[in-house]
Amino acid sequence: MITIVLPVYNEELVLKQNTLKLLNFCSKNIKSPWQIVISNNSSGDKTNIIAQELSSQYHQIKYFYTNNQGKGYGVIMAWQKFPAQIYIYMDIDLSTSLEHLPELIQAIEQNYDIATGSRLIKGAQVERSLSRKIISLSLRLILKILFNLKTKDAPCGFKAANQKTIDQIIPQIQNKTWFFDTEMIILAEKKEYKIKQIPINWQEKKHPERQSKVGVATVIKDYIKNIYKIYVRK
Repeated sequence: MITIVLPVYNEELVLKQNTLKLLNFCSKNIKSPWQIVISNNSSGDKTNIIAQELSSQYHQIKYFYTNNQGKGYGVIMAWQKFPAQIYIYMDIDLSTSLEHLPELIQAIEQNYDIATGSRLIKGAQVERSLSRKIISLSLRLILKILFNLKTKDAPCGFKAANQKTIDQIIPQIQNKTWFFDTEMIILAEKKEYKIKQIPINWQEKKHPERQSKVGVATVIKDYIKNIYKIYVRK
């Protein structure tokens, strides 16, 4: 079984369209049994209604609700709730082209512990603002200096993991917000887990009415704070 988690918070504008797009892609391209889990982080809009409607109409779509706000909570708790052999999560805006989903799955099938999309390695095609490129490269440099991190794009919201990672790494993760998957990579590299980096086609998605759930400055501040926490306790 492959469990694909979509962590969402107030995503009524894109939830149905993008979930069905993922469903259609999986139906045509994924041969192993799979399920999509919409993990709702205590949304205040119509996300809850839309998600429940989708789960009632399509048996491959499951619905999970948590009162804990935070992307990490949404992914980790859903991974633990819906057992599988391969665990995946991706951002609901589908910034990463779905054509790379089979590559994530194949990497875990080939005995990698974690597979992650990367916007910073050769072969990646990226459309994003200059400011976000600078921020991404700056975070990469900090992680390289402090942890000698080999994974170049740790924050990329397109990852897969095996059962070993779920059992041994996930319980050690302390951050349950935007930083959780970067912490997962740091902990996994420390234990010398096998990590596959996949160059991706990534396009910054902009919806005229959809706004980012958190400001860039807030995210950066949170990242730096959590990087420091891990560095101090290592």
